Amino acid sequence: MTTIRQNSFLVAFFVLIIVFTFYAIVSHNTNSAQMSQVEIEEGDTLWTLAESFSGKTPHHEWIEDIMKENNLSTSKIIAGQSLKIPSDQLKFAPDETIKFAGDAE
Repeated sequence: MTTIRQNSFLVAFFVLIIVFTFYAIVSHNTNSAQMSQVEIEEGDTLWTLAESFSGKTPHHEWIEDIMKENNLSTSKIIAGQSLKIPSDQLKFAPDETIKFAGDAE
């Protein structure tokens, strides 16, 4: 016990480091995934959304993550429903204004 009293500053320093580390880990995890709402349109499925938004993530993994995030028990979605997807995945959405030579008019 006298060793702890003699080194109380050292003990306090280590406790402070542990508290700060725990806070940094918790705050990093909550800020890492900003979510955006995507409204489901007629004919959309989780698979077609995965084709648009998943990027390099395999479609089945992306679908599982989205189902967990939105508390879906089945993969069925309906028009008008809103789903939360990570905002950084919106950059994978196709640009409908770009027309290629083979596109039909």
